[in-house]
Amino acid sequence: MTASFAETLLPLVPAPPGGKAPAEHESLAHLAYGDELAIKQEGLKRFWRAHRLGGAPEAIVASPRPRHYRTSSKRRVAVIDGRPVLFLAELRQRGQRSKLPSFTASALEPEEHAAVYRRVVEGLSEPAMRMLVSHLNYLIIRGSYEERVLVLNVDELDGAILRRIKQLTADAEALSLRGVFVYFDPTRSSYHFESRRPEAPVTFKRIWGVEQLTAKYCGCRYRYHPTSFSQVNASIVPELLVRAREMLAPAAGQSLLDLYCGYGLFSHYLAPSYARVLGVDAEGPAIRAAAANVRLNPRGAPRRFIAARIDRDFVAGSLPRPHGGEVILLDPPRNGPQHGVVTGLAQRRPARVLHVFCEVDQIPPSLERWRAAGYAPKRVVALDMFPGSPNLEVLVLLSPAATRG
Repeated sequence: MTASFAETLLPLVPAPPGGKAPAEHESLAHLAYGDELAIKQEGLKRFWRAHRLGGAPEAIVASPRPRHYRTSSKRRVAVIDGRPVLFLAELRQRGQRSKLPSFTASALEPEEHAAVYRRVVEGLSEPAMRMLVSHLNYLIIRGSYEERVLVLNVDELDGAILRRIKQLTADAEALSLRGVFVYFDPTRSSYHFESRRPEAPVTFKRIWGVEQLTAKYCGCRYRYHPTSFSQVNASIVPELLVRAREMLAPAAGQSLLDLYCGYGLFSHYLAPSYARVLGVDAEGPAIRAAAANVRLNPRGAPRRFIAARIDRDFVAGSLPRPHGGEVILLDPPRNGPQHGVVTGLAQRRPARVLHVFCEVDQIPPSLERWRAAGYAPKRVVALDMFPGSPNLEVLVLLSPAATRG
């Protein structure tokens, strides 16, 4: 079996000073950033060659913020020796649990996140908060570098718990928060807005503050629900948008099909370059935000947004037929599109496809499907969306194999 990207990359990484192995999610954070980029470039080259993907990725686009860049972070809550502890999932099996500090900062998260976690764990240490602590699953911070909200993931929700949450988060100024939400998940699943939703229905409730988060990139403005997906490294999003437009090279009269469009990040930025835009995403709040964001970004092509599960049946039977020349942009979740989606999209015969990968290991099987469907990669551009960690965001431009330039 061919090695994964992490398995290819990590042997190239020198041990940190003192020899203590870092958590995998920040296994490169101890390096000087120039050294990290060089190692990632070499690791990507080896991975590409080992999987016989053809061609060669271009130079990795560096992140403007190589550290303290994450606009979304999380901590699992546990009670150890009678005290609340906030920890990253990777720490669960490491060392003696009794020696874990109440909170450990990450080199990848802004200091503002650390300040919130420290303040919250201090409040959770009060005797009156013991009942709340026993029902907490995750603490989650989401937002931008300018504003953020706190989400408390709980396995029980009643009046007593809501009162404790309000008491815990009453000092908004000290916490530097714009809002507080509670996310009720009695299954205590690992879902935390960056992975697949749990099967059981869940409840999301605003406690106080703003109802939506805001973002601004490349002259476009966006509002979106706190549960909706947003890029974890806001500093490199402008480069992501500019590279996407450059690679797609829009032509007059073309239509854009934006799959897994979220709140319309690509749709609204690219709308001035196309005759029409159709965005599709399964997440209801995100699609509602995408449609509402037209009012914030009126310039450009007419835009239509559909809430639908993107699977083989939808692509084959329900997805509107293309108008004139069509190009497709798809930015699926980490585990990639469902089986049959790539084949169905290729049957629409788009002039170009830009497939955005947030997991390098998804590239080989996806490119195999595209090739089988008659499409070949033309350009490969990797962006360091996840500095300090063994992963990259990779944009692969595909075109019909017969017209590959």
